[in-house]
Amino acid sequence: MSSAQEPAPIYRDLHLLRELIRRDFNARFTGSALGLAWAVLQPLSLVVLYWFVFTFMIPRGPGGGDGYIYFLISGLLPWLAINEGIIRSTSSIVENSMMVRKLPFRSELLVVVPNATAIIFEAIGFAIFLVFLLVRGADLRGLWLLPAAFIIQFALQLGLGLMLAATYVFFRDLTQILGFVLSIIFYLSPILYQATGRFGPLLQWNPMTPLLGLFRSAALSAALPEASSIVYLLAVTGGALAGGLVLFRRAQPTLVDLI
Repeated sequence: MSSAQEPAPIYRDLHLLRELIRRDFNARFTGSALGLAWAVLQPLSLVVLYWFVFTFMIPRGPGGGDGYIYFLISGLLPWLAINEGIIRSTSSIVENSMMVRKLPFRSELLVVVPNATAIIFEAIGFAIFLVFLLVRGADLRGLWLLPAAFIIQFALQLGLGLMLAATYVFFRDLTQILGFVLSIIFYLSPILYQATGRFGPLLQWNPMTPLLGLFRSAALSAALPEASSIVYLLAVTGGALAGGLVLFRRAQPTLVDLI
């Protein structure tokens, strides 16, 4: 079974994408007393919680000094968005099967939505974090790097999300495996620690290493990742996005029959 209708023009898809993102963003707070205020309160509570723990309960952080809390948050915020975007992308086609069957639109948009929403929440969290840094007198001269870091992150997780969304239609056990794999990636990424020491060279092959380096250069004025690391990150991101689009579009004709 497949739809006989042609995809809508691109401007209609863009309008639909905007509405889908708005719906997804608002749906998180439907029925709550504070509504959209939670979009600020959730990341604010996260920043305050980690600041309190690593300022008063673990004052110097694990092997790090007073700046460890800033190092941790600047790596944790991107990871939370990547983790959320990838997990929600995986089931996005199956969960919206009625739309895929009945509406003439590019079903890739359903994978874009959770990733865009995750980036929006991350941006709100980073805005709160940057205000906190300004109050503490931090130097934000590297802030111009932040838009580039967001764009690269979005492209990377979107490419992976497209691959996983297409695969999940055929292999429903994927979500169980994915949770385990993401847990491994978390501990193999320099989120809790720096990419140094005996395993430093190995960690450089993890694209999260230069990506988090860009975020920390933007927020903490840390040294930029080496040029070769950035080129590697761009190559992996471009490959993931291109591969995700190709795989998704090849699987697209059979999606309607399987969901």
